[in-house]
Amino acid sequence: MESWSWEEFNNTTNIDTLDNSNLCEEVTNHWLYFIFSGYLLPLISPRVRDWLKETLNSIKNNSVTGKLVTLTEYGFDKIQDIENDEEMKEFIKRICKSRRPGLLIQEKMFDKLAEEFSGKGGGKSWRYLNKVIDNSHNIGKEFARP
Repeated sequence: MESWSWEEFNNTTNIDTLDNSNLCEEVTNHWLYFIFSGYLLPLISPRVRDWLKETLNSIKNNSVTGKLVTLTEYGFDKIQDIENDEEMKEFIKRICKSRRPGLLIQEKMFDKLAEEFSGKGGGKSWRYLNKVIDNSHNIGKEFARP
């Protein structure tokens, strides 16, 4: 087995003469690539970002209300934990406004959704709430925005 030295590699290899496959192999075998892909890349995932947003929001605002929590699964879980229909109603109004701005929903429907998702008696999941909002023909009328 031969030993390897940086000076020898540097003197014998010109970056212009490397073909793309060899260059790619050199990059993926580098220790910084492993650090980035193994430790830093998971921090960039959407789930981690949502958790970080909600944590920072909780530090800024000491109270948990439907108007203050982030519109993420973590914010939804916090509202569900306090089991308050009015706060869940505010949260659902905010999420409907952000996801479906042209959707017009009656107050009775917001009350029904709040009771269903507020956490009393178990409550339903974040995914189911998103599915209900996305299938809005069941809960309200959609108007085209000019």
